[in-house]
Amino acid sequence: MKIAPRAADGFVRAPTVSCVLLYGPDQGLVDERSRALRASVLGDSADPFCYAEPAATVIAADPAALVDEAAALSLTGGRRVVRVAAAGDGLAAAFAELLRQREGSDPDGESLVIAEGADLGGRSTLRKLFEAAAAGAAVPCYVEDAGQIRAFAEDLLRGLGHRVEPAASDWIARVMGGDRALLRGELEKLSLFAGPGAAITLVEAETCLGDSAQVDLETAALAAVSGDRAALDRILGRCFVAGQSPVAVLRALGRTVERLHLAAGMVAQGRSPDAALKALKPPVFWKHLPQYQRALGTWTVGRLGTALALLADAEADCKRTGAPDQAVAWRAALRIVQAAGRTPGLTR
Repeated sequence: MKIAPRAADGFVRAPTVSCVLLYGPDQGLVDERSRALRASVLGDSADPFCYAEPAATVIAADPAALVDEAAALSLTGGRRVVRVAAAGDGLAAAFAELLRQREGSDPDGESLVIAEGADLGGRSTLRKLFEAAAAGAAVPCYVEDAGQIRAFAEDLLRGLGHRVEPAASDWIARVMGGDRALLRGELEKLSLFAGPGAAITLVEAETCLGDSAQVDLETAALAAVSGDRAALDRILGRCFVAGQSPVAVLRALGRTVERLHLAAGMVAQGRSPDAALKALKPPVFWKHLPQYQRALGTWTVGRLGTALALLADAEADCKRTGAPDQAVAWRAALRIVQAAGRTPGLTR
């Protein structure tokens, strides 16, 4: 069966089938949800008799090895977890047999088998197999939007004993993105920085995460909208080397353009540029105020609307199977940085 993205986190905490495929471009989110699936069966147990990781190469050479491993019993009792990393279409035959044998069985009476795949397209044999199976489920792990990032950050920080101020969670959602595992690491660092039981304020978030988060995302976006081609080339290249996904970069660009679009609308209605920027929520990071001021003097409401449409088209292109997603993101960013230095309107 297919699991909708909005239902994925709830499903992995309490899976209703015994075979689960995790796939998508956000491999940090794949790992995060794999951990949640394992915890749903094993809890905090580190019992090696309850956990196995057969290699994908072994299963591809001998499909029966997966069925045998999944049927093995724990020497200490209880359910087992079998995790298969780097799962692809070459393992479809092995998983087809396992899913066939488990059809109609009680999921709680079987070991939990987790397949971790990459960004499997709609034509993937393995993905289609899990989506159609009664005993299996396919869980997509796509780059998350600001609302999902905000919810994850608030849940994690509250779980670590912190109260999170709305301005802080808004800021985190706006400037953080990309790999879920990297996001978890940054939030855990923020927890240590704030101290046990401390409230997470906007000041703590900006002080602790400002450099890493904004260099990766918002700084590249501001370089684009302010017409700084050299900075864009340098920072965007660093983003991709650090593992940021093209979709995350495009969404960071989109968030910055949306904020400029809102400010430009206020200016068009009679507010001064400074008053419009001060009215933005969450507030503009003080280090970035000069770039926002420069960009606001260059862009009009209409051109910013066209830029948003261009970015939406680019994100859709990135999600097409086989698309050169980094090249698509680069091209969109370059069109924006070029438009920032021109008077004529931006064209899609």
